[in-house]
Amino acid sequence: MMRALLALFICITAAVGVAEASGPASPDTAESAAAASELAARSGLPESELKDFLADCNANQQSMYFCAWRDQIVAQRVFERLLADKMQSMPACKSALESRAADWARSRDRSCARSALKQWGDGSMRRTAQIICVTGETARMTKRIQRMRGCRPGR
Repeated sequence: MMRALLALFICITAAVGVAEASGPASPDTAESAAAASELAARSGLPESELKDFLADCNANQQSMYFCAWRDQIVAQRVFERLLADKMQSMPACKSALESRAADWARSRDRSCARSALKQWGDGSMRRTAQIICVTGETARMTKRIQRMRGCRPGR
């Protein structure tokens, strides 16, 4: 029970982070649809089956997992689009941004994997917790890139 409540808290926290990073408006329907299509391609499940999982993110563990994965895809797409825009508007920073983004992504993935393993061990929620962590960290980095005025993201 405690783990289920903790997982719900993590989901809500990650969702708030993604919403804050993408702005005050609700998630873009087209972005969510594109993410669902990408999720179907990555998972090998038909979109019709995924719709059932994504309809109620709290219905069961599989729904939580697929909703977290979808949210991660959306956060990553928003991040990549913003990064591309920054590179285009600041061409002198392109190389530094690419290098920093790649280093950051590797560090984020390692950190989230360690955190999820520590929190959940080999439990069935570990992968979902890892994805939620990645989503939150991606949302935070997106905010930093948004504030960027030179070749280094704002702190």
